[in-house]
Amino acid sequence: MTQCVVVADDLTGSCDAGHEFAKRGYDTRVVVSPRHDASMPESDVLVVNTESRYAAPEVAAERVQTAFEEADEAVVFKKVDSTLRGNVRVEVEAALEAVGADFVLVAPAFPANGRLTAGGYHLVNGQLVTDTPAGQDAERPPPHDALSEFFAESEYATEHLGVEVVARGSAAVREALVSMRSDDEPLVVTCDALTEAHLTAVANAGADLTEQCLFVGSGGLARHILVPGAASGTGIDIDETRTAVGVSGSVAPETLAQIDGLSRERRRKLDLELAVTDPSAAGADLSSRGMAAVDTHGGVLLHSAENGSDVERTLAAGEQAGVDDTMVRRRVTDALATAAADVVRDGQPSNLFLTGGATAIAVLDRLEALALRMSGDAVEPGIPLASVVGGVADGATVITKAGGFGDEQAIIKSLARLGLANE
Repeated sequence: MTQCVVVADDLTGSCDAGHEFAKRGYDTRVVVSPRHDASMPESDVLVVNTESRYAAPEVAAERVQTAFEEADEAVVFKKVDSTLRGNVRVEVEAALEAVGADFVLVAPAFPANGRLTAGGYHLVNGQLVTDTPAGQDAERPPPHDALSEFFAESEYATEHLGVEVVARGSAAVREALVSMRSDDEPLVVTCDALTEAHLTAVANAGADLTEQCLFVGSGGLARHILVPGAASGTGIDIDETRTAVGVSGSVAPETLAQIDGLSRERRRKLDLELAVTDPSAAGADLSSRGMAAVDTHGGVLLHSAENGSDVERTLAAGEQAGVDDTMVRRRVTDALATAAADVVRDGQPSNLFLTGGATAIAVLDRLEALALRMSGDAVEPGIPLASVVGGVADGATVITKAGGFGDEQAIIKSLARLGLANE
């Protein structure tokens, strides 16, 4: 019986959050698309991807509300990006209204990946979030550094819990929460968190409240959320007789550095200019070269950019062709996903490595995947393993990674976990 429902705004974030429950033994399924929600078998934890990070605010709100409105689970969790991209306030308020929450505890910190909240300000590797690459996100960057500013226009009362409270433990947090709420109206509380212990205090205090609590955070908070009932999850076995296909559509500096560390024999780059004008032809070309690499080496990484100048050149090609930046990014993603689906289908479905949320959902959609069953295992923090449920690649292992996650060896280690050595 499902005891916890998580709603996330993109696929890699869904997997980040789901992994944190699965590694504690809970049977956890991630619904690839919200349209598949009703067809999912019951699990201890159900994670629904609304794919709404870059949607129009009103569309994002509707998707979140729909995902939560049937939720009668004991625990409700709204997963947000650890760099605060997307429709954060709109989605949190939609979730609040759908579940009728009395308290909303907002703690997006993810200490294991360098995301901290101190004095109400959100930091990534010691920098204010708006000063990082996430702050330059082309479509939906974080508009503020301070959590309170995200809710400045909210109709709901907002308070902040500083580190001086969360550092004293869950009893102090719970006491502060109760004292803050003076009437029966919902209260949004943003929380400092610099350590795992701080997130534990927030999670445990929320669980101890007698009122309905909506948790809001990233994979960092998810690892501390308590789920009632016995865990019923099992791990997965990686079938290394399958070939390995990696797909990277991310242009995050972390991912570009990871690609640079991979042998050129193990990767094939998309013809970016062709993808702008003819994504079908670019996908077919990459598919042909990708299949040849798989035949020779047993696997391949298909990727778009390998440095910042690739991004600039691709956008310039779009401008010359009269294609706006949003459509350029869509066409590149479509070409990558088309090629990946062809390569994966060529013979026994391949094991997959996917980085970048838009890329991951595009590839899995083309493979007609319904869900991912999280294994509870990970290459490193934020890079979990799962198995595909349904579709062409049913049973294949998949590793997902957000663009900004991982050290310089993350892609090499991920592909090696799937059986492809970097030679």
